[in-house]
Amino acid sequence: MDSSFAAIYAHPPDPNDLKPIYNKAGTIYGATLPFHVLTWIAVAFRVYMRYRVVRAPGWDDLLITISGVFNLVALVAFYGCFHFGLGKHLYYVDQNDFVTLFKFLYIQHAAYYTCAGVVKLSLLCQYLRLFQKGIVRQICIVLLGLTSLWTFFWFFQGWFPCFPVSGFWDRARVPPAKCWGTGFGNIEDSLAAFVAFAASNMMLDTIIFFLPMTLYFKPSTTGPRQVLALLMLFLLGSVVLLMSVLRLWTAVRHNRFDATSLDFTWWYPLTMILASLEIDFAIICASIPIFWPLIASALPQIFVTKEVRVTHHQRLPDSTNADYELDRTYSIKSSGGDSQENLRELHEQPKTDYNDPFVVEHVTGKLENNAQIVSEKQKKRRK
Repeated sequence: MDSSFAAIYAHPPDPNDLKPIYNKAGTIYGATLPFHVLTWIAVAFRVYMRYRVVRAPGWDDLLITISGVFNLVALVAFYGCFHFGLGKHLYYVDQNDFVTLFKFLYIQHAAYYTCAGVVKLSLLCQYLRLFQKGIVRQICIVLLGLTSLWTFFWFFQGWFPCFPVSGFWDRARVPPAKCWGTGFGNIEDSLAAFVAFAASNMMLDTIIFFLPMTLYFKPSTTGPRQVLALLMLFLLGSVVLLMSVLRLWTAVRHNRFDATSLDFTWWYPLTMILASLEIDFAIICASIPIFWPLIASALPQIFVTKEVRVTHHQRLPDSTNADYELDRTYSIKSSGGDSQENLRELHEQPKTDYNDPFVVEHVTGKLENNAQIVSEKQKKRRK
């Protein structure tokens, strides 16, 4: 590795180079920390929904929780890398911080590779619960097998990049460690491994993302709520794919054997930011369909969904010797008028066919203390 970086030490970069925005602390913390908090909120809602509400947990819930833990480890390691030299030119990284930087880099790589595979396995297990039969279920089973192999390979690559593992950060050990893939044993092989991971990761993300889109074509998903929910998932999934594409772009962009590409501590923060956002959105996208029914049922209690219209009626005095009664000829809501507009005079005998004195008093307003309620049948009998 030391000979591979000879070009950097032979032509040191300008110490006054303008630092890119993605190499600044504000950008790194501001772009990753809020979404990571949202990720854990989504995982918490998902676990609560499956364990306490529907009481039907599955492998997908366990896997998504494991991926959240590895995602947290990767983020903490990313911050550790930044504290010990990531974001600076490799030439200007303090030699005392070099070993610590590579220790954090080792943890970040291993945790990220593991998390990227486990979250895919969680999504596929979730699809198996959704598709109980048919060709889509068979495709899910095949993808589950292929993704398991892919996850195991990159899990092994991440946690065992060198033999012994300490050779990843102890470059001065004798005899030198045997490193492969992303272990920086050979710069050309390491850059090729970064591109291979980014490309295969993007391909699997695309396939797994488009697999449940067959729900769009089911007659049962024609309702506005179902379509809106699927559109939200589509947008979140599109963000995941966008992060995968951009991460691949950063890997291909620096897949050259020159001083600029070898100066990875200078350009690698952008790749780490994109990787962190990719995992965050993937976990959120996998969790929303689980806890969204709980949120939807609680929305009417949070927001006003019903309107109550209050009107007033003025009782006319008895001195007018006229009988009035409310007669609504049309809907107040449709006309938008005042309820007093619907008062009309009735030139007929006052209605006395009320059986309850309380009702008579409050409706006609003409019941005296010595009055007697007479029904229509009693009138006929007296006649």
